[in-house]
Amino acid sequence: MASWNWNDQQKPTATIGVRATAGAVTVQDDPQAAQRPYVFVRGYDSKLHANWWDGGKWAWADHGVPPGRTLLEKVGSLTVRDTPNSAQRPYTFVIADNSKLYANWWDGSTWHWSDHGTPSGRKVREGVGVVVVQDSPTAAERPYAFVLTDDFHLWCNWWDGAAWHWADHGTPPSHTISRPLGVTTVRDTPTSYARPYAYVITSDSQVWCSWWDGSTWTWADHGRPAGQPVKKGAGVLSVQDSPTAPERPYVFVQGYDSKLYLNWWDGSTWHWTAQGTPSGRLILDSVGAITVQDAPTAAQRPYAFVIGDDSKLYANWWDGSTWKWADHGTATGRVIERPGEVLTVQDNTNAAQRPYEFLITDDSELWVNWWSLP
Repeated sequence: MASWNWNDQQKPTATIGVRATAGAVTVQDDPQAAQRPYVFVRGYDSKLHANWWDGGKWAWADHGVPPGRTLLEKVGSLTVRDTPNSAQRPYTFVIADNSKLYANWWDGSTWHWSDHGTPSGRKVREGVGVVVVQDSPTAAERPYAFVLTDDFHLWCNWWDGAAWHWADHGTPPSHTISRPLGVTTVRDTPTSYARPYAYVITSDSQVWCSWWDGSTWTWADHGRPAGQPVKKGAGVLSVQDSPTAPERPYVFVQGYDSKLYLNWWDGSTWHWTAQGTPSGRLILDSVGAITVQDAPTAAQRPYAFVIGDDSKLYANWWDGSTWKWADHGTATGRVIERPGEVLTVQDNTNAAQRPYEFLITDDSELWVNWWSLP
């Protein structure tokens, strides 16, 4: 019988606990293979560690640090396919103690650290998120990493297929960026190129988006929920109503009233929707947002995961016709202390997607709340 389960992933070593997560992806060794989850964390040793599924068991791997450095902050994780039939290769982008951007990446046989530096004359302050861009469904995937710099500009470090570049996206007109929100890509049709969207929160607690229309980067003011300033992001994703439909961006945020709100595109207009809170609770922090498909031809259904003021995990999810709140409880005998990462896993190309949410408990261990099928 299908059910939600909690599992203790433990620590990188008996003595090194998990300080924060750095990203999560699923990896396919070929397009027909089962997806295998990888979760990257920053340990209390300020090194990068991976908790990964080899197809039969979970293992921890020490990925170390860039030479002579320690890790400060995450930017995010993604996978890259060089061709549609290639294996997926994980990349994790981080900020080190010299305020530079680094990538820990898999070339197909070996892990490497690469110094991506900084924009000229600037320091990297904070990560916004990472995405892969395809110029067509048969093209190579190209990584993009979005960050905030010490002058509060949005910058993108992107791969053109042969070289890495830095691009200054500046700031929204007459506004100052105060904190990151998240990133996604949008396809107008299944055969279109993927267009990146990067969301930030400005100093007046409004949501702005720097987005690619196919020829130009543009800033768009998404405002805020009626009467409620935006405190922080809760997850960004794109939704398809069917495999042939256009992708539609959804932006989940937390208001200063500790409630969840959604800014979403219906295909022609942006809307703000108050998602509320779990019954009798307030939201302390967010974990992330994903879409779930019950079958490869089904509609994608959004899920946003948050931590309540009772230190339990909750999901705000769309069942196909209605939004619902679900209480996922807490790790057995533990208290959820810090948010982590979310992803979905497909056991084969015809299977339903199964949500996994990774969190850090009060003993600095990594736990996963996951959906099992019969």
